[in-house]
Amino acid sequence: MGSLCRFGLVAALLVVCASQSRAQEFPTKPIHLVVPYAAGGSVDPIARLVGDRLAKLIGQPVVIENRPGAGGNIGIEAVVRGTHDGYTLLATPSAVTINPSLYAKVPYDLDKDLVPLSLVNRNAMVILVNPSWGAKSFGDLVTRARDAQGRLNYGITGNGTLDHLVCENLRASAKLDMVKINYQGVPRAITALMAGEVQVMVASMTAALPQVQSGKLQALAVTSAERAPHLPDVPTMRELGYPDFVMYGWSMLFAPAGTPPAIVHKLHDEIARVVAQPDVAKIIADLGSEPQALSLDELKAYVRREAAYFGAIVKASGARVD
Repeated sequence: MGSLCRFGLVAALLVVCASQSRAQEFPTKPIHLVVPYAAGGSVDPIARLVGDRLAKLIGQPVVIENRPGAGGNIGIEAVVRGTHDGYTLLATPSAVTINPSLYAKVPYDLDKDLVPLSLVNRNAMVILVNPSWGAKSFGDLVTRARDAQGRLNYGITGNGTLDHLVCENLRASAKLDMVKINYQGVPRAITALMAGEVQVMVASMTAALPQVQSGKLQALAVTSAERAPHLPDVPTMRELGYPDFVMYGWSMLFAPAGTPPAIVHKLHDEIARVVAQPDVAKIIADLGSEPQALSLDELKAYVRREAAYFGAIVKASGARVD
């Protein structure tokens, strides 16, 4: 038995040494970073920024691959079914944690198939109205919505999108009866809000900031835990009496499960170095986002919390995509 134990220990040490050796050599060829949406979306510029800087650190190209379709599920599946060696990675927004509740079936198990590497950035969502509508505060919005008795419209950019879930949380939290109008994309929804087709919408800080700063739209509240630096005069939903109303859009990098732990740690550390670069942090801040530095264990916990939070909203709203 003693010989068997010694043999097992030696074998385990050899596996550890081999893994560490691969990590030291990694990477020896280009890394493919899959973005499960079309070029130009919210995650695409973040992926390209990180990919460009990461390539300079590791000495190998980082190739961005846009694989849109099925709300991100096609690109996510490509990563899950791809190589598990650190050379195929995923850059995705919060949809990766929303889709398992939204779709009848998704091609991945969030806990079993993906390992979070880095939360690159996150940004608050902003509750918006047209200034000409006359609502000067969130309280005004609530009063007008209740007086309208179901005749107030709100715009979304697709069932199960983050802006839709924020609106559903808003309706449930403030007990508002509003009518949903679905638009194809953020620019179309913003145009509709400006034209008075809808009275309310929610957009990411990145999309909302130029319109608010120009005076074309008015921000009534933000969904971050603290006030947003770019909109310091706009209250949070927490301040307005909704303590659990904290929602962010974010961009996260994942590796497929089965990627050697030493390579996962190396990628995590290198991406953290990229995000910590002052010019990268400034670019992220200029987009209305916040860089986030979390450990691998903190990332796993963050993903689980987001999935549970979004899942509860999806279930309560009845949102579904088949």
